[in-house]
Amino acid sequence: MKLIQLFLITIIFLAFNWSSLAQTYVGSQACQTCHSGIHNDWNTSGHPYKIQKLENGQGPQYPAGLTSTKVIGPVTYTIQPGVPQPPKGFASWQEIGFVMGGYHSNARFLNTQGYIIIGDSTQYNIPTNKWVRYIQSPPGTQQYAYSCYKCHTTGASPTKTPAFEPYPGIEGSWAEAGVGCEACHGPASDHISNPTNKPPKDGYATCNNCHARDRGTQYTWNYRVEWLPTTVQSVSTGFIRHREQGDMMYASKHHLANMTCKTCHNPHKSVYYELGGIKTSPNCETCHTNKIIPGHGNDKATCTDCHMPNAARNADALSPYVSEQSAHFWKILTDPITMFENLDTTVASGKKFINVDGTTGLSGLTLDYTCLQCHVTQDVIWAAQYADNIHDNGVSVEDGNDIPTAYHLAQNYPNPFNPSTRIDFVLPEASQVKIDVFSISGELIATLVDEYLIAGYYQRDFNADNLTSGVYLYRMTTDNFSKVKKMTLIK
Repeated sequence: MKLIQLFLITIIFLAFNWSSLAQTYVGSQACQTCHSGIHNDWNTSGHPYKIQKLENGQGPQYPAGLTSTKVIGPVTYTIQPGVPQPPKGFASWQEIGFVMGGYHSNARFLNTQGYIIIGDSTQYNIPTNKWVRYIQSPPGTQQYAYSCYKCHTTGASPTKTPAFEPYPGIEGSWAEAGVGCEACHGPASDHISNPTNKPPKDGYATCNNCHARDRGTQYTWNYRVEWLPTTVQSVSTGFIRHREQGDMMYASKHHLANMTCKTCHNPHKSVYYELGGIKTSPNCETCHTNKIIPGHGNDKATCTDCHMPNAARNADALSPYVSEQSAHFWKILTDPITMFENLDTTVASGKKFINVDGTTGLSGLTLDYTCLQCHVTQDVIWAAQYADNIHDNGVSVEDGNDIPTAYHLAQNYPNPFNPSTRIDFVLPEASQVKIDVFSISGELIATLVDEYLIAGYYQRDFNADNLTSGVYLYRMTTDNFSKVKKMTLIK
């Protein structure tokens, strides 16, 4: 009798739980019939394009007509989805199996066996339309690991299914390429068969499962924000590692006030291309009234310009303190220190993390990101004079603006020279700049500058130690300016 009871209980238990055990992924297309509006919003966001498989020799496909011009301090750039050609060393798209990204930041590539392509000119950066090196390693390939594609796909698994046997470079498998509906709402087979079985609106995979790092790690405080040092335009600087919005949010007062990502974001819509991903209400002024800085005004700086500067880097740095992803600390540290002076460098792995107050767990951004992104010729000591109580005291930026108003190529100094001389030049806006030196007959002698620079004042030295006496030409060219001047070498 007891065996029969146990058998019946087991059958009932299995029947009760069969729906959860048997749940399968059906794909985002199955959601369109009933949820067409939300599906259309999602389809023009970046989530579906986190990775896509290429078919029939065609390049990656993105929503048509999207473009957006960003103005961040003196930096102006345009983003538009798309990749112009396959990476270096590949003649056609038929040699590429998958493309990661390409919607707003960068694009990386897998070959037809599923291996990530690394080396020179294997990442395409959309903000600057440049090919750059991906991973500082010799050219080649590496495995596409589950730890990576679990945030690029839906129903990711480290287990290889038969459909993925042709791709030895991919560690396991996934149910749908890109971040689809079920990546956040869970497998929907039960919901499709019976719409009253509704999947959860939130919680199956929260934003922080992908938009955060180092969760559940060995670090004492495992909601840490990693900072990556770099050099931009000869300035020692650095940016927050991309995809850490959740960690920054957790280290803010907004988290303590029980705000979530959805407080400000519509998760189905893009935050890029003005597609409604940022909610118009509530906004900063809903809680923080009368906080316009006297002397600045919204025509000079908005709340997010200072409190959410583009201090996180995924693709490119556009200036020493401007990249293409916004920070989510909101708190500004008003001490006269740079980010270099606000780092925890004691971690055994050698990683650098932004310091956190041990009592409150709160952290913030230093003045180099919040002020020097616009005031490009100043430093944090200057900025600290105005930072405390700036909403009450204000500071005028109407006069003494540090950003020049016109292009200029100065006469070299000294002139005549032997053997070196200095060339000064001025940019009123961010530009791709080239300065070449030619012989009087037009032969190219040297290229002193060939890079993207923000608005500001610059100088370069030219050494003619190996040249003979004579007259030489130097030419500065940008998209909007060209100028040639002469200089004389006398030995």
